[in-house]
Amino acid sequence: MRPARLAGVCAAVALGLSGCSAEPKIVRAVPAVTAAAESTDTPDSIPEERPDTIRITPPDSATIQLALLPAPPETPLEGEAADMAERTVFIPLTRRWFMARTLDSALVMDIGRIDGGVGTTDAALAAFALMVASRSPVQRGMTVTVHSRAGASARQVSDFRQSGRRIVAVLGPSMLDSTERAVPAEWRGAPPVPLHAAAPSSCASGDTAAIAAAIAAAIARFPAAAKEAASVLQGCFGDFRALITIRPLEITPETVERVVFVRANGTTRVGKLRDLSYPLHDLRSVLDIDGDGTNEIVVHSFRMSMDTWAALRMTDSVTFTRFASGFTVEYR
Repeated sequence: MRPARLAGVCAAVALGLSGCSAEPKIVRAVPAVTAAAESTDTPDSIPEERPDTIRITPPDSATIQLALLPAPPETPLEGEAADMAERTVFIPLTRRWFMARTLDSALVMDIGRIDGGVGTTDAALAAFALMVASRSPVQRGMTVTVHSRAGASARQVSDFRQSGRRIVAVLGPSMLDSTERAVPAEWRGAPPVPLHAAAPSSCASGDTAAIAAAIAAAIARFPAAAKEAASVLQGCFGDFRALITIRPLEITPETVERVVFVRANGTTRVGKLRDLSYPLHDLRSVLDIDGDGTNEIVVHSFRMSMDTWAALRMTDSVTFTRFASGFTVEYR
């Protein structure tokens, strides 16, 4: 069956931008039990288990008009290229945020899915290139804004590759280090919308000794021998200066994680990471997108037989919600 395709251009709204200028301290997994090792499996997913494309954050006062992706050329295809097109689904025209990550030393972002493989012959690779040029709304030369801890930088799409069942757009050599494995990438329209130019806000560091003691106490509350992994991030999160997740390493339908927020004075409360159908998280990094005094976070999210990378931002005083995602890895 031909995959369903988006047939028109619709008006939509997207999230406003937020961030924090102060370079936050990043504290990786504190206890002896650490997060699961990074998978070397190829990116993969199946449509009915792909929540990453769902927009779940409602518009708010910071919302700006969504920059729609260009419609694909839809030039006629024949032979092997036409067969590949029947097995391919690209991202919708309403997509604005992607996750970019390192793959074979290149920075790439997920733009679609292909079933049945491509092949390695010259003819197959040529058919793949022709199919992408005809069907993908993301084309060579398109500029996206990559948001990393170093700031915002423009990257152009230079090539396309197949990785597992995923089709990825190459953004050039990766500049990410081991503590920043994935970052949000933003399509800003054509011509691009300028980045917010207001002076970035900062947040007070708070009682650092009390914050450190609260982090240690939250983790020490659980037995060291438990089959759990903990991760900690410090940064600017409204009234809070640290996030802690403690998650079981064995995932079942009943699995839940503990999320603790630490205030500037060292007191704590329970928080929530609202991340679609992914109940478990390894906190990876914080970043500064737009200087409003609140950090976004990048997480490695886990569910049964699958994991993915996502970016979350605060949507109320104790909740983080996903706004960018991609690169789901399937283990079945």
